[in-house]
Parts: sequence; structure tokens; C-alpha cells
Amino acid sequence: MKRYEKESLFKNFLVFFSLLEILLILLFLELFHTQKREYKHNLYKTMEVCSYTMECEQFIFDFSKKNKNKRNELYENDGIHAYFNIPKSENFNLKISYPEKNFIRDLLRIKQSLLFKFILATLLLLVLALLFTLYSLTPIRKALKLNDEFVKDILHDFNTPITSMILNIKMLEEEAEKNAFIKRISHSINTIMLLQNNLKSFLQHSPSQNVEVDLALLCKKRLKFIQSIYPKLKFTYTSYNDLKKITNEESFTRILDNLLSNAAKYNKPQGTVSLTVLNETISIKDTGKGIKNINKICDRYYKEQDRGLGLGLSIVKKLTSELDISLEIHTQKDVGTTIILNVKNLDKEGK
Repeated sequence: MKRYEKESLFKNFLVFFSLLEILLILLFLELFHTQKREYKHNLYKTMEVCSYTMECEQFIFDFSKKNKNKRNELYENDGIHAYFNIPKSENFNLKISYPEKNFIRDLLRIKQSLLFKFILATLLLLVLALLFTLYSLTPIRKALKLNDEFVKDILHDFNTPITSMILNIKMLEEEAEKNAFIKRISHSINTIMLLQNNLKSFLQHSPSQNVEVDLALLCKKRLKFIQSIYPKLKFTYTSYNDLKKITNEESFTRILDNLLSNAAKYNKPQGTVSLTVLNETISIKDTGKGIKNINKICDRYYKEQDRGLGLGLSIVKKLTSELDISLEIHTQKDVGTTIILNVKNLDKEGK
């Protein structure tokens, strides 16, 4: 099951189960009060019978002067007791008491019995809520699966023409050498490849095996790749130290490509993109317009420009979360944006 399917399943299950559980709690509270009333009524009836026989060992018998207390009623103040008429007596009532500890014990038994039934009912609701949630999500899962399969088929069909174009462009570059039109076509193909890789990352939900990666060298390579797509911008690379980590190279490449592509795509004309490797951080700085809504910028399909699909930073957020990489975004209007990747949580080489 994919991550967003698990999230949807959990949220739907939580809402459905919570509502049922609240109803169940209210039902059992009412049931407890009902059983308590029945118990007290039965207790009083037993006292009433014992007022005639005087042979009930569970009760304490005493005489009480007649007062304002009503007869034929169970009292809970000053112990559990009731008053009954004594034939031919005008001054005294028969007071029958039930030990309070016994009364508390009986109520506890009622609670324990109901609690056991409540736990069984909760487990049953848990199973029913899970089954109902799975059943309700089945059509959505089928639709998402069809959508993923469709996109995968399209990406597969793209491979042949893209490979053919790349081979032909290389042949033309060898023959025509420095030709502006061929360079533009080559840049366009690189952009298509970048979009294709983004779609692949969007569809992938389980990263491949981790390996030792020279992140500083990888940053330098991906910066050159993006530079070939945006030749009119200035790109700078600075590395203060080596940075080798155990991680998923393909996923990390997608992170760099998306961040560098955004830094170039939304930059000012003749702007600058700077990549710096310092200690265990990688910072990508641009001289663009800045980000208006930094809280939404990583949301899927959110975009502040007419260009793009709004997937780039959403993919970055997903991949950094999977790889346990800290992501910081600092932006200033009309000055630019700096994005910092902190890779300290990644395993070092040789571990």
C-alpha cells in the first residue's frame, strides 16, 4: 500500500471509528445508569420482603423514630438504607441498612461486567471500521492504480523517441559543431528528461537500495546538467569539504535536479544560481523573485507562477522525508531564495 493510501486509510478509519466509539461510550454509560437503577430497585424490593421476614443476613435491622424521611424509598446518604412501616407502631419505623462496602462492591461488579462487554464491542467496532474503511477506499485505489499505470505506460512510450532524439542530436553536434539551433533542441530534450524523471519519482513509492555516494561530486555534476539547460544564467559551485554519505543516489539526484531547476526556472534574467557544500549541509541560492507563500510551497500542485505543474517541491519534500534529510527554506521578496539540505542524519561512509 502506498504512502498516501495509508494516510487516507488511517484518517478515514480514525474518523469513522472515533464516531462509533463515542456512540458506544454514550450507550454504555446509559446502560450502566439503567443497570444501576435496576439494581437499586431490586435491592429495595429485597429489603421490602425482608421487612416482613426479618431473616435476611445481608441486611442490618434497626428501629428509627418516625421523621420526615419518606418510607418506601431507598436512601444513599449515611449508608444505604430504607424505612418501612411497623404494624401497630405510631412512633417508630423499621430501618433496614445495606453495608456501603457491599453496595460499592456490587456496583463494581456491574462496572466490570459492562467494561468487559465494552472492550469486546470496541474490538468488534475496530474490525468493522477497518473493513468498512477498506471497502470505501477500494474504488479510489482502483482509480489511482489505473492512473499510475497510464502514466507508467506513457513514460515507457516516451523512452524510445527520447533516446532516438538524444542519439541524433549527438550526431548533429559532431557534424555541425557549435550550432545555436541544435543547442536549443538539446536543452529542450534535457528539460523533457528532467520532467520524465520527476514523473518517475512521483510514481515511485519505495526507494531502491542505498549506496555510498559522493554528494559533493554529485552536486557538481547536477549543477552542470542544469547549466546546460539554462546557459544564460550564471552558475557557481563551492565545496569546502568532502561529503560522502550512504543514501539513495537516484532519489538524491531527483532532489538536486528539482531544487536547481526551480532556482534556474524562477530566476531573474542573467541571474545567479549558487550551490555550496559546507560541512554536512548543501545550500542552493538563487537571485529570483522569492516565494510568496512559504507555508504552501511544498504542497502538491501548488504553484506561484503559470509555468510548471507544481510537483517539484512536493517531490523534494517527499524524498527528503523518506531519506531523513532536513529541509530549510529561506526567502526574501525580490532578493531570492536559499534552500538548505542538512544530511547529518545520513550514515557516513564505512559505517
